[in-house]
Amino acid sequence: MGEAKLAALLEPLYAATLEPARLEDFCRAMCAATGSHVGTVLVHDSGHPDGRIGLMLGADPSMARAYEAEYGRDNLWVNRTRHLMRAGAALDSDDAAPRGELRRSRYYNEFLRRIDVEQSLALCARADAEGVVLMTLSRSGRLPPFPDDVLALVRAVAPHWANAWAILDRLGSLQRRVGQLEAAIAANPVAMLALDAGGRVLRRNAAAEALLSEGGVLRLADGRPDAVTDGASLRQAVQEATAGMDGDASRRCAGVVVLRDAGGHGALVGRIHPLHGGAVDGVAALLFLLPVGGDRPGLAGALRELFGLTRAEAAFAAGLYAAGAVAAAAAACGITASTAQARLKVIYDKTGARGQAALMRLLAAVAAAGG
Repeated sequence: MGEAKLAALLEPLYAATLEPARLEDFCRAMCAATGSHVGTVLVHDSGHPDGRIGLMLGADPSMARAYEAEYGRDNLWVNRTRHLMRAGAALDSDDAAPRGELRRSRYYNEFLRRIDVEQSLALCARADAEGVVLMTLSRSGRLPPFPDDVLALVRAVAPHWANAWAILDRLGSLQRRVGQLEAAIAANPVAMLALDAGGRVLRRNAAAEALLSEGGVLRLADGRPDAVTDGASLRQAVQEATAGMDGDASRRCAGVVVLRDAGGHGALVGRIHPLHGGAVDGVAALLFLLPVGGDRPGLAGALRELFGLTRAEAAFAAGLYAAGAVAAAAAACGITASTAQARLKVIYDKTGARGQAALMRLLAAVAAAGG
């Protein structure tokens, strides 16, 4: 399985944690990667015991309504595999029920056959006492069973799908609490500035206001964030996140910079995240500012809640996100290099991240979600 292929699938998935509309792009990409023509996000929970389809690609919308009204309760695959479902698992319908039994079922003859589906893969995002959330990728029985390389790819993606869903759920809770982006910015304990397409500050929260008032590291120049000492890197990062690389808006990208104090010492880590798919309330990008090597209780708490990290593991992960390097995070946490590597391996296992680059993408998504 190619790392490039996996990375291409994960890009729209983690982008969806900031832009939920990108979930459709991820589902479409998964359908293409697995040779499936129908993709869904399926929810069976206490509020929808007979099933709800949150997203359906490749079938008429009337089929989603039919599932919810009549056929969800008869879903042979879901009913047979509930005991096997756990967050991050991948399930093959052929392991749930033989094809012959499926073809004799009402679920197949009155529902699946109408959309030419006889085999399906399910990626489990959530499975608990409240219910299950699945992404299903389904295709015709005229095709051969899903091959081993496709199954391996889906198993690699499944833990990331669970991670992203947990972030989306957390972000949804935050949005429900604060109501709108402006309130979210104000509520964030980390210094946070909302920038327009020209890089000018539209809004800033109390933590950012405090940094600007202190004036030792950060200032505004023509309404744009600027570093007091050697501001070229920050200006370039703001330009690339808001207007795009070389002024090409289709090439807007995230960036990380270190802001230094008057003595030339690293004081703040600036992380800027473009909002793709159109500005939200005029906001084109968000700039987060954290102390170099500083812990971030909100992020650490979110990591403990989402992935079951211990307090020490979450503190190290938050330190890694702030410092951008394992050695610096280890020093900030007061642990040896060998302990840091051991702790990092456990974090990989618990989050499903495949390497430091993937972990940093995940941490950035949790942070941007308000962790």
